[in-house]
Amino acid sequence: MNVVKHAARALRREFLAGDLLTVFAALVLGVAVMTAVGTLVNRVTLALTGSAAEMLGGDLGLNARDDIPQAFADAARERGLANTRMVSFPTVLFHGEASQMANIKAVSAGYPLRGQLLVSRGLQGSTPEPAGAPPAGQAYADPRLMQALGLKVGDALEFGAGSLTVTRVLQAEPDTSGELMQLSPPLLVNRADVDAAGLLGPGSRASYRMMFAGAPDAIADFRAWLAPQAKGYRIVGIADTQRGVRGAFDLAGRFLSLAALLAVLLAGVATALAANRFALRRIDQVAILRCLGARQRDILSAMALQLVMLAVPACLVGIGLGMAAQAGLVQALGGLIPNRLPLPQATPALSGAGIGLVLLLGFGLPPLLRLRRVPPMRVLNRSFAALPPSSLLVYLAALAATVALTVQATGDVKLAAWVLGGLAALAALAGALGAFLLWLLRGLQPRLRGRWKLGLAALTRRRGLAVLQLVGLSLSLCALLLLSVIGPGLLAQWRDRLPVDTPNYFLMNIQPEQRGAVLSTLQGLGVAAPGIEPFSTGRLLAVNDRPPQRQERQDNSNDDDDANRPVNFSWRHDFPPANTLLSGRYWAADSTAAEASIEQGWAERYGMKLGDTVTLQMGEQQRSFTVTSIRKADWDSFRVNFFLLLNEGAVGDAPYNLITAFHLPRAQATQLAALTRDYPNISLLDIDGILQRVREVVDRVTQAVQLVMGFSLLAGLLVLLAALQATAGERRYDSAVLRTLGATRTQLRGAVLVEFGALGLLSALLAVGAAALLGSVVARQVFELTLSPPWGPLLAGGAIGVGLSMLAGWWGTRRILHTPPALALREV
Repeated sequence: MNVVKHAARALRREFLAGDLLTVFAALVLGVAVMTAVGTLVNRVTLALTGSAAEMLGGDLGLNARDDIPQAFADAARERGLANTRMVSFPTVLFHGEASQMANIKAVSAGYPLRGQLLVSRGLQGSTPEPAGAPPAGQAYADPRLMQALGLKVGDALEFGAGSLTVTRVLQAEPDTSGELMQLSPPLLVNRADVDAAGLLGPGSRASYRMMFAGAPDAIADFRAWLAPQAKGYRIVGIADTQRGVRGAFDLAGRFLSLAALLAVLLAGVATALAANRFALRRIDQVAILRCLGARQRDILSAMALQLVMLAVPACLVGIGLGMAAQAGLVQALGGLIPNRLPLPQATPALSGAGIGLVLLLGFGLPPLLRLRRVPPMRVLNRSFAALPPSSLLVYLAALAATVALTVQATGDVKLAAWVLGGLAALAALAGALGAFLLWLLRGLQPRLRGRWKLGLAALTRRRGLAVLQLVGLSLSLCALLLLSVIGPGLLAQWRDRLPVDTPNYFLMNIQPEQRGAVLSTLQGLGVAAPGIEPFSTGRLLAVNDRPPQRQERQDNSNDDDDANRPVNFSWRHDFPPANTLLSGRYWAADSTAAEASIEQGWAERYGMKLGDTVTLQMGEQQRSFTVTSIRKADWDSFRVNFFLLLNEGAVGDAPYNLITAFHLPRAQATQLAALTRDYPNISLLDIDGILQRVREVVDRVTQAVQLVMGFSLLAGLLVLLAALQATAGERRYDSAVLRTLGATRTQLRGAVLVEFGALGLLSALLAVGAAALLGSVVARQVFELTLSPPWGPLLAGGAIGVGLSMLAGWWGTRRILHTPPALALREV
């Protein structure tokens, strides 16, 4: 027996018969989705890493709250490293009657060490050009700052006790670290101008940075030397860059990974079901070959080679389709990812092909192992071997390998654990419940009559295949519900974090005596229920009478001087909106006790718990407060939130100003200019552009996820097709026998509808419950969202699943009802 020729002829003959076509389609989808997602993640990771030095403005940085000693620059120079200094701080700038909060960044010679500083000679129509640090007496202004103050190139800007001339428009900075949001527009100036203006005196809220650049080995050597020397400073490396882009892409990656995980799982289930049916339909062929003297080894090799020959073109088509889909994902994500992506690497494509081979061999080989024990007498007595124990081991190994490759491609272990663990639990529950119900049906069957007896008897007669169908249908329906109902629900909730009335303006530095006038102005503009809250800055002196110490350091810095650290706080009688009470109790409105409420993140940072005390420097006095509640703040609400809240009844005469956040339609924004003219001390922060950016991110992620979900939905439909065809041959044989014994077409059609209706109903109930539970858990544990199960769409999806099951059963037997029984038996 020529194994290769036999496998090639059999593949050509049987490819379009149905089973191998289903296997081929499942492999293509599995390889395509993993290639697409894996390649996208790989390219973005390479781009973020490759541009890290440009985004940081150097290869290594040192941050501090005080000016950094010259000794560090000298040590860097000895190692052949270039260095430059920067200092940044917020301040209010004035031009005529207009004022605006800005972020001043003062740079010295050599800036920037990496990347390009791009400026233009006008607000519109000017081509950006590279530049260095601005000369003394000149400044480069952000377009937002120029529009807010009514500036144009060549105008003078009040700066400290003197003035600066705006000579260029700031278009791009190399050291913004990829932040998606920046509350205050920047103004780039020369360090000498800041020193001359006296803006860096005691108490200034300045952040100092020294940047270094050089050869990789020299940077590594300098960092090793710097770590023990830089006590009280924070070392900044490439891991700190692109935080905003990384955060947005990480969340997008979780949605993409969810769709990819389900697609791979469904492709594996479809492959297993189709391969099992392929093996069952080859029993007689194997028995005849055994009678003709063929060896078991040759027969099994030919079958396995047939699948391998199918896998090669399937993997190639899947890789090509995945690369095309990856290009679509890049376009869908748009500005969420870097502009310059490197060329795709071969690793994701090889991982996708590896997943395809694992799916084929792992889920397609076990059914073929059964054919090794088909006896020649099968031609006469219809005997068939049971599934050998080795097949179960192959299934488990294939499942483990698929999970490992999927996690490697998506890079999200937590998501894979929850989703695959939940679906594995569903499969186990469906198998156990199906076996138990079939056992009950055997006892009830004698009491049934007509189509009910015939339909349920078909299930009990093929218990193993019925349980297999139930598991496959439950998994496919659950995955489809997760994709079509839960997935869009999660995306909608992410989008709903920013409702249309999200505050888009902040007013800061409001003095207490201006409170009434500001409220009247906002009410006149149509702001609904504007709220103004106290805002104070003090220093955290102690936690439980000891200097505060952070519990963990993700930046590996030596900045352990948390004592005397500035902290922003507020006070109120009532519980703040956009917050959730996690533990403890919030004080009563008339309480005068020295109580504090801390945000969950702040509590974890300092290891604080209920009953601890915090000591603050508030103006000229020191006060201690007992922690009586821990909150979780919704920072995405863009409302005024604080890590530390104090009981208003116990604050006393602490110094403060006021802050408010409100929503105002963009068309009315110009009316706020009168408020800032009347009260020049008030700073207006416009974050409407930020909100538009965040909404754009959500919309683009939604488009990308919908593209990947298309692959997953196709894989789910393949599982439905494979599961409902698993017993097609046996069902045609049974129908032919029953027609021979006198059963009518109406009885057979009714029996089929009962059989598949019962199977679909039980699968739908399991799938709906599992999708609701798993969706809620994944939303909370992975996406940090709170999702209430949308029972209406879930039940509607379950009903559609029952209808599809019954339709598939009727469709599979419709031809046999119009075929003479003798001819049908010969076909079977």
